[in-house]
Formats: sequence, C-alpha cells, structure tokens
Amino acid sequence: MNRTLVAGAFVLLWSCGFVGVAWGTADTAPAGLLAWRYVITAGLLLSVVTVLGSRISRRDLGRQCVLGLTAHVMFLGGLFAAAAAGVDAGTAALVCSAQPLLVAAAGAVVWGDRLAPRQWSGVALGLGAVALCVGGVGDLGPAMALPMISLLGLTCSALLERRWAPRVHLVTALTVQVCTAAIVFVTVAVLTTGIAIEPTARLAGSLAWLVVPAGLGGYGAYILALRTLGATRTSMLLYLTPPVSAIWAWAMLGDRIGAPQVIAMGLGIVAVLLTANSGSGGRPVADSPTSPGVVPDTPGVVPGGDSPRPDRPRPPAHSHAGGGAAPGRLP
Repeated sequence: MNRTLVAGAFVLLWSCGFVGVAWGTADTAPAGLLAWRYVITAGLLLSVVTVLGSRISRRDLGRQCVLGLTAHVMFLGGLFAAAAAGVDAGTAALVCSAQPLLVAAAGAVVWGDRLAPRQWSGVALGLGAVALCVGGVGDLGPAMALPMISLLGLTCSALLERRWAPRVHLVTALTVQVCTAAIVFVTVAVLTTGIAIEPTARLAGSLAWLVVPAGLGGYGAYILALRTLGATRTSMLLYLTPPVSAIWAWAMLGDRIGAPQVIAMGLGIVAVLLTANSGSGGRPVADSPTSPGVVPDTPGVVPGGDSPRPDRPRPPAHSHAGGGAAPGRLP
C-alpha cells in the first residue's frame, strides 16, 4: 500500500472534524452531539460487519474495547469536557501536541528506538509549529487535567496498537471501538444534558460530516496509518493537522487563513521530513512477520479532534475530533 497516500489521507480526514463540530454544536449540546455521532456510526459499522461476517477472538475483542476507550472516549471526551470547563482551545491543542514527543520517548525507552539528533529536532520543531498555529498557551488551571486526559488517551492508543499489533480486520476493529465509545457517550449524555436533540438541516449535515469523513474516514485512516506507517511516524503527521484544519475552515466556513497557519504548515512539513527515518518506532507494524496490520484472508482494511471553543463551538484552531484535536482536530 502506498504510504504517502495513507499519510495524506490520514492528515486530510483527521483534520476535517472541525467543520462538523462547528456546525453541530450550534444546535445541540456537545454531549448529545457526541452520543448521536457514535450511535449512528456504530449502526452503520455493525451493518457492514454483519455482511462481511468478520470474526474476532475474545482477547482481540477486549483489546479493541480498550482502544475504543483510549482513542475515542478519553481523547474526544477530554477535549469536549475541557472546552465545557473553559479551557482555551489553543491551550488544549498545545497540550495534545506533545503526543508525538511522548510516543517517540516511549519508543526509545520501551522498544529501544534510536532517533538521531535531527529527528528529535523534528519533534521539537513540530511542537513549535503547533504553538505558532494556535497562538500560544492561555490561562492554566485545574481544568488543564482534562486535555491531559486527551493527550494520554491518544498516546496510549498509539502505543497499545504497536504493542499488540492487532490482526483484526480494520472494519471490525473500528466497529468494536466505536460501539464501546457509543455506550459511554450515550450514558454520559443521558446523565448530563440529555440525549434528545432538535432535528434541523444544519444538525443533519453536521452529523453526516462527523460520521462519514471525520468519524469513519478519520479514525479508519488513523488505524490504517498506525498499521502501515508505525506509531512514531503517524504521531508526527499530527503536526500537519492544525494548518490543514485551518484550510478546511477556510473552504467550508469562510474563516481567514493567517500567516501563522501558513508558516506552521511549512514548519510541520519540515518536522515530518526530519523524522522520516525514525528508528523501529517508525517501521509499520505490518513489517513484523508476526504482526500484520490486516488479516490476510479478509477484504479491505478514526479525535477527527472535535473540541469546540468556549466562545464559539469549535475545536482547537490547530485540530480534528474524529473523530478531535491531537496536535490537530480529531475526526
């Protein structure tokens, strides 16, 4: 599979969740939006899995549930909770932008990855690019623990994916993860703001965007990138999502793209190129003879960040929620 194509698809789809969140949170509470997004996505995936007839072992089922809690619930839940608690979107984005650094450091400690000085420079440069794109750090406070939860969730998902090297078909894996997250988000919505929503054309468009390109596309591309490119390289690509999110906002919402976003994109590209040959952590999981990324006998193979701003429901200026906002928005 063409790795450049996988990388490009991941960045493009992971960054697009911002648009759907900006539309949807104007008509419904974030908790309700998240709940319905995952209920609809789970329904679609379950119908596909039923047709495919994919099987999954008990061990793999448990592992995919854990990945659903980390990559979906912790990541997106933390971002939405942070926004509701008044954490500045740029600050949340900067906290999450430490994810590539944590993944690279964990790779060095746990797997003995060796990154050259120029590659560590790329990690630092990418962090600086995100800071430039989102405009720095806002006020800090106790609520800062919430974006830290998001950071921990996305980091753990990348590291666990590498550690376990799942052989589960991508669609099956995504289905289990989404169903796990749907159960959690629906429960939270029912216990807080409620799950009832006012159906509008705007909300329908938002959900369609969040479910298809941002949710299925973003998280599907995330899993595929982890299996094809490896955890370190995939994490580094997150440095490109803030400026690409700005482009999405310009194209779909008419937001202005400033010089910081343009410069940040250039710096992000340089950062990714500097780390292009990152040790074993950069090798795709599928390179391991015992850990292919996709089950051989099954056909075919998720943040977008979606963290709305306190003043205007939107995710971090550099992010996805696909699912959300790693150093970019999550689908």
